[in-house]
Amino acid sequence: MEYWKLVWVFLVALLLYESEGCWENEKAALLQLKPLFAHILDVRLDWVDGNCCEWKRVDCNSSTGRVTRLFLNLTYQYDTQSQAAMDEWHRPWHLNASLFLSFEELKSLYLSGNSITGFVDNQGVKRTSKPNKLETLDLSGNILGNNILSHLGGFTFLKTLYLESCGLKGTLDILELDYLKNLKELHLEGNEIESLGSLFQEKGQLKLAKLEVLGLSSNSFSNSIFSSLVSLSNLKSLDIESNRLEGPIPIEELNALSNLEKLYMGYNAVNDFVPSQGNETEIRLMKLEVLGLSENHFDSSILSSLGSLSNLKFLSLEGYNLQGSIDLRGKLGLHALKSLEELYLSCGTVCDLPLQSLDIFPSLKTLSLDSFRFKGTMITQRWQNLTSLEELRLGSSSLTSNIIQGIGALASLNKLVISYCEVHVGLNLNGWQKLTSLEELELESSSLPSNLFQLIGTLTSLKTMLLQYLELNGSLNLQEWQNLTSLKELTVLRSSFPSNFFQDFGILTSLKYVNVYGCEINGSLNFNGQKNSKLEELELEDSSLHSNFIQDIGTLTSLKKLKVLGCEFNGNLNLQGFCGLRQLQMLTINNNNWNASLPECFSNFTSLKYLDLSFNQFFGNIYHLNTLTSLEYLDLSSNKFSGNISPLKSLTSLQNLKLSYNSFEIPSSLAPLFNLTKLRTLYADNNSIYAETEMHSLAPIFQLRFISLSCSGGGGSFPHFLHHQHELQDVDLSNIYFEGDEFPTWLLENNKELKMLNLSSCSLSGHFQLPSSPLRGLTYLDLSNNSLDGNIPDDIGGKLPSLRFLNMWNNSFGGGIPVSIGDMNSLQFLDLSDNKLSGGIPQRLPMALEILNVDNNQLSGDIPSSMGNMSYLLTLDLSNNKLFGGLPRRMGRMSSLEVLMIANNHLQGPIPMDFCQLNQNLKLLDLSANDISGSLPSCFSSLSLTHVYLSRNKLKGPLTNVFNSSSLVTLDLSNNHLTGNIPKWIDNLYGLNYLLLNSNHFEGGIPVQLCNLYRLRLIDVSNNNLSGTIPPCMVITTLSSDLHAYSNPLSSYNYSRSFSADVPIEFIMKHSSYFYKGIVLTYLSGIDLSCNKLTGEIPPQVDYFRNIINLNLSHNCLTGPIPPALAELRQIESLDLSYNNLSGKIPSKLVGALPFLSSFSVAYNNLSGTTPARTGQFATFEESSYVGNPFLCGEPLTNNCSTQESSLSRPNHAAEDGFMDMRAFYASFFVAYIMVLLTIATVLYINPYWRRAWLYYTEAGITSCYYFVLDNILPMRKYVAKLFSLPMLYLI
Repeated sequence: MEYWKLVWVFLVALLLYESEGCWENEKAALLQLKPLFAHILDVRLDWVDGNCCEWKRVDCNSSTGRVTRLFLNLTYQYDTQSQAAMDEWHRPWHLNASLFLSFEELKSLYLSGNSITGFVDNQGVKRTSKPNKLETLDLSGNILGNNILSHLGGFTFLKTLYLESCGLKGTLDILELDYLKNLKELHLEGNEIESLGSLFQEKGQLKLAKLEVLGLSSNSFSNSIFSSLVSLSNLKSLDIESNRLEGPIPIEELNALSNLEKLYMGYNAVNDFVPSQGNETEIRLMKLEVLGLSENHFDSSILSSLGSLSNLKFLSLEGYNLQGSIDLRGKLGLHALKSLEELYLSCGTVCDLPLQSLDIFPSLKTLSLDSFRFKGTMITQRWQNLTSLEELRLGSSSLTSNIIQGIGALASLNKLVISYCEVHVGLNLNGWQKLTSLEELELESSSLPSNLFQLIGTLTSLKTMLLQYLELNGSLNLQEWQNLTSLKELTVLRSSFPSNFFQDFGILTSLKYVNVYGCEINGSLNFNGQKNSKLEELELEDSSLHSNFIQDIGTLTSLKKLKVLGCEFNGNLNLQGFCGLRQLQMLTINNNNWNASLPECFSNFTSLKYLDLSFNQFFGNIYHLNTLTSLEYLDLSSNKFSGNISPLKSLTSLQNLKLSYNSFEIPSSLAPLFNLTKLRTLYADNNSIYAETEMHSLAPIFQLRFISLSCSGGGGSFPHFLHHQHELQDVDLSNIYFEGDEFPTWLLENNKELKMLNLSSCSLSGHFQLPSSPLRGLTYLDLSNNSLDGNIPDDIGGKLPSLRFLNMWNNSFGGGIPVSIGDMNSLQFLDLSDNKLSGGIPQRLPMALEILNVDNNQLSGDIPSSMGNMSYLLTLDLSNNKLFGGLPRRMGRMSSLEVLMIANNHLQGPIPMDFCQLNQNLKLLDLSANDISGSLPSCFSSLSLTHVYLSRNKLKGPLTNVFNSSSLVTLDLSNNHLTGNIPKWIDNLYGLNYLLLNSNHFEGGIPVQLCNLYRLRLIDVSNNNLSGTIPPCMVITTLSSDLHAYSNPLSSYNYSRSFSADVPIEFIMKHSSYFYKGIVLTYLSGIDLSCNKLTGEIPPQVDYFRNIINLNLSHNCLTGPIPPALAELRQIESLDLSYNNLSGKIPSKLVGALPFLSSFSVAYNNLSGTTPARTGQFATFEESSYVGNPFLCGEPLTNNCSTQESSLSRPNHAAEDGFMDMRAFYASFFVAYIMVLLTIATVLYINPYWRRAWLYYTEAGITSCYYFVLDNILPMRKYVAKLFSLPMLYLI
């Protein structure tokens, strides 16, 4: 007997036993996972110390203490995140899945929504198969791709697998999951899958035999998918909504899924069923309980296929092709569906529906009818048979009085929704008195008579009412609403009502919650009639408020929560009306642009716990907040508050404090906040931080977790209070001038939970030192724009192994790039630019890198070919170093690359053909200022390419059909050895803004195809061998007034120091060469055709250059006058027409018309007349602007116009624009020449003697010339040929 007692005691003890805590090795594994999932608020705040089984998102076995479930799915909790940290955590990253090996009893793992894009070091998910007990795995919302299936084979116990929205595409070989013998649920929703590959059954072996739930919605499956599913005999639920099913689908293959209980096939284009061999078209899934067919192309005949589904409980048949009369009771109707509980019917055009037929569903609980024309008379007795109906939805229909009245027969109705309906006038709702169970009423976007609102008062059991998109004018009598004694919630959205609608709220004595959003009030919005003592929550958003609103809101004395968001205020703003709201616990006045100071009565809000006044124009001090001792959350950001923050020292309950973007004067010690023991978050960016004259020896009581004081001026020395902080997680002190302090290594030593540290632009100096022990939680470190020197620590990869973001731009770091950086497997952003780094680029770099910038250092050696393996790299900048060798061919494998910049190095050799593999994503290519030779690869035609810089190289050959991209904005091929003509296909680059082909060997004319480039702002083809005339059409359409700004291809990345892809463009203006880039480049517009062989006149259409800044046509062979239309170039700063053959006068219209002109030259032409009057801008030009024109006189030239005129004795009627009328000269010469020829011909014709003499002497002259050439010229040619055949040495 004693033995059995002991056995019972042992069993009871075993059952009641609970582990004292989690296992140490599993706790250590969780702490290793913590920095990787620090973007999840619960993980970051709760995973600190103690029993890990009590941590949030962790479930353990109560007996063994082993972790059984991990919830690491992102739930978007942003309440205390800094923006920089959130931008970083949203970027794709790689997961080391071997970190889960320690959890031997793990059964459920949720990793959805974490932007995981792969697994580092090829440690796939299959490595976690050692525990082999995982039953549920959720990888949804990541960026994994099709190869994820090959990593799942080891999960032999897996029962549920979620791969929703994982980037799966095309054909998915489902046979790779064949090892998952126990799989019951497979979710593949939200991908782009087109096929499941091989059939589920192959060689008699059934694949995934236990599968019961299959989710395939929102993919690209076609009708053939059903043939792949016929072998899934145990399938109970199939969701194939929102795919590419169309036309008839095979009924036989569908009926083969005999155990199916749920079928969702909506949102496709199915219109019928393909009959079986026995001509069967009816669905025979006798176990089916749920059927969703909405939004297909079925017509009314679909009803005949559903008549046998006797167990059906849910039917959704909403679509656009149902038409005619829908007879639910007929021979082909749904009379057999006695178990139906939910029915959703709609049609595209209005259909007839006999109301009498609705009583064939005695179990119906939810009925939704949309776009019907109800036929017949409402038979109330039959509606009384629907004793279970709880929810009725009527939409897009015309409702007569008897239909509305007949609803009263539905005694069990709990919810009524009328949307987009036309309700006839003259309603009698006496029958609604029987709706004693109706608790919810929704009226949306319908045409409703005013008496309907009055008769709502008969619904005495109503608890919730929603009025949405309604418009009602005139007066509204709501006296009947006093019977709504149970109404608790009222929501009015986007509606227009008379003012008394809101004034009469006072009769709703039970109302507790009111939400008014986006409403237009005809009259004043006030609460004079509101004597309600129970209203606790009032939300007003995007509505227009009258001046008396604030005055009358004080009558709502029971109000606990008040939100006023984005509301316009008409009238004088006086916040005294808030003084009566002494019960307030939450007050939000956000984004209203209110301009006022805080009234004294704010000090009476002693119950207030949450106060948000952000994004307004509030001003003055905050003295009246010093009594709010219950306040836990205070947000005053983005206002005009000023003064000190000493009133906050009494707010001892405060946890979150946000003061950013004001004019507060904040001491760097934060002494006024020392006693706030619960303070965890402090954001005070863009205020004024000052250094106190006396140092505070006391330590603050608070332990902050988040602090941001960026852009707040000079703070003296580094804040001393930070020495006492040990729980910091996010720290942003960027853009604060600290007086030469060294890097605070102690900040890393003291805060083991640190996740983000931003000390950019803080004037820090000295060496950068790492903590003594690894800081595994730090993911974001920004030390850019300081004066740190010395070497980057060699062990940075070991001490900061979890970094994702590392920015050391613009310091004075020397030495080499540490090899240990290659150990940072999670690193995605690395910027070491503008330092003094030397040596080579490490052979091994983090494979997860997306941004790598080492611009402007002293790095040397070859570019490592191993970079070709960095398939996730988006931006690579190696510019301004001393790299040599050739471009590695393997760089063509960097398939994700968007920006490649290797300018100003010593690279040689051709551009590899492998670079053509970068066509898919490449946006910016900069290889300028190297020694790259060879021709341009013709295959280089990326459709996404926007900027190409290949200037100052040794490229040669013609410009073939390369870079042929309509999105190209910049094409700079200047200073090379390119030959041939400017190609005619250049008009395909219709997005081009900047074209630089100068200093090459191009020939031929300027192609008229340039006229089609309407966005072109700058063109430089100077220093070539171009000939011909300037196309007039180019002058008309070259420059656009549209300021098409230079686009940064990395503008979508929100880093603390955004990576700058602004590449300088060299352009000569005002006789000097300048480099322009970034925003400055967007203001530059110009044409440089100088140093060519262009002929003809300057086209008079030049006046269309409205916004041009620079025009250089010098060193050509242009003739004709200077067009007066140049006076229309109001923005021009530099005009150079020198070294041509221009003639005529300098147009006087230029004087006073060009206010910005600072460089002008017409030197060395054939201009005449006087120089322009020396007024305005022309008073600044010296003799060099006019020299070389012999017939030009006047200041600043030495030629005196009066002397020149007397010596020339020019006739008074001479042309105004030159020394002589050249057109008259040419005409007279031509006429005289013709007259002479005609006279000679006439004389010879009339006088035969003279004719014979003319012919005789002509023949004699020709003969003499012939023998002269024969005797003198030909012997000389032979002598010269013989002479040049002698050896060169002999000639010397």
